[in-house]
Amino acid sequence: MEILDDVKTLLGIGDTLQDNIINIYIRKANMAIINWLKTDETDMATLHPDAIINEVIINMNKRGNEGLSSFGEGAVSGTYDSVGISESTKGLLPYPRIRLR
Repeated sequence: MEILDDVKTLLGIGDTLQDNIINIYIRKANMAIINWLKTDETDMATLHPDAIINEVIINMNKRGNEGLSSFGEGAVSGTYDSVGISESTKGLLPYPRIRLR
């Protein structure tokens, strides 16, 4: 899987023990992007691979801190996006569809 290899390269992961974890994050990113775009397409890995890679890397870096919205330790602090996909991932995607009832 090309996305798996790209994510492993960007994160510097060489072993195969992380493959299952990364595949879960790929699946979650795929579903989050489908929901954000409000589309019937199901394979975002083919349509928007860079968005999937970006979202997986963001979530891998947050791994273990999923419940935190912000953190601070000494002079280092940061804030995580609260819900949904990140703004940087949204920048890699087209505008979502508007569904009419």
